[in-house]
Amino acid sequence: MNLRLFGDNWSKYYKRGFLVAFFVLTFMCVVDQTLNTPIFFSKVNNLSVLIFTISTIFFAAIFCGLLSLIYLLIISLLSKK
Repeated sequence: MNLRLFGDNWSKYYKRGFLVAFFVLTFMCVVDQTLNTPIFFSKVNNLSVLIFTISTIFFAAIFCGLLSLIYLLIISLLSKK
């Protein structure tokens, strides 16, 4: 077990997971809005749909950041010093 690895790198892993997911989901949303029939997100027609789409992207990015922390925890538990 190498818990020092988790203690030293947890913020870097969370930021990386959050930012990558945020940019990928934002890019997917922008591309999806250009299509006639969107695949992943609803077509933004009014302010309430826009707020819902932005909050979905934000909360999904938070979830991906937490997944990267779980991944780091597993790596730190399995690695040897």
